Amino acid sequence: MKKLSLFIGTLLIAAIGTTNAQVLYKISGNGLKTESYIIGTEHFVKSSFVDSIPGAKRVLSQVQQVCGELVMKYANNTDTAMSLIQYMMLPPDSVARNIMTEAQFDSLCRIVKEDYNIDLNLPQYASLLRMYPMLFYVTITQLSEQMKQMANPGSTPNSNDYMDFYFQQEAEKAGKTVLCLETYSFQMKLITTLYDMPLKQQYAELIESLKNKKVDSQLKELENTYKSLDLRKIEKMLDQIKESEDITTRILYSRNDNWADKMPSMMSEKSTLFVVGVGHLVGDKSILKLLRAKGYKIKAVEK
Repeated sequence: MKKLSLFIGTLLIAAIGTTNAQVLYKISGNGLKTESYIIGTEHFVKSSFVDSIPGAKRVLSQVQQVCGELVMKYANNTDTAMSLIQYMMLPPDSVARNIMTEAQFDSLCRIVKEDYNIDLNLPQYASLLRMYPMLFYVTITQLSEQMKQMANPGSTPNSNDYMDFYFQQEAEKAGKTVLCLETYSFQMKLITTLYDMPLKQQYAELIESLKNKKVDSQLKELENTYKSLDLRKIEKMLDQIKESEDITTRILYSRNDNWADKMPSMMSEKSTLFVVGVGHLVGDKSILKLLRAKGYKIKAVEK
């Protein structure tokens, strides 16, 4: 249970606290001709929240390019999905029906049908049962949300209406360059190789998490805390579910090292707004501290 919660809370949201209520920082000095910026997001917060972040829209209008963890416009691209199938799917003999007991599978089907309105016995959802358990959870959550939007009269489904998408979409509208720090295949490999626990145990934890809605409640709490900009509460919350230093290193610290090496060349060419999960901005091995160590000046943007 803790591992599923840690995965969702740290990898997809990557949100842990800092010493002040700020998520946008200016990067200057060390030979930069123009200032660059970095903003920490909560990946599943709607784009309208950008209005609540002091200086965010002003900075977006000033920079010459935007760099995210991924190029978000490809997230729903069929070609992207096809290229990632090899990472998303378990071997044919490892599908949920073969790993779970009959009682476990019946329980999974019942919960997903009741809470997400997805009937896993229907042929169109067969591929879900071949996904890694953690990817299964993320996928049914997103799919259920899209189905709710479609069922709402007058509502147009928009899976791109999130903060990370917003910054890149607005940059493209203004004719600015959009870059990325990682590839989809890298992130998918990371997700599927984080845990060495047996699949049977992963499925058992998945069912337990779905049954008591613990992850859903934690995600909602993280979202609400981010919106209040009380990031110290998020740090405390994730500390409670933290289980493995190795996983934290692979999800946050090693990626911070890689990004800190890539960012200087981008900033030297054009003023850049980096958009990453806010967890990457904090702690002794944060992006901010790594950039300071390289000689850059880091200052919070307050308005």
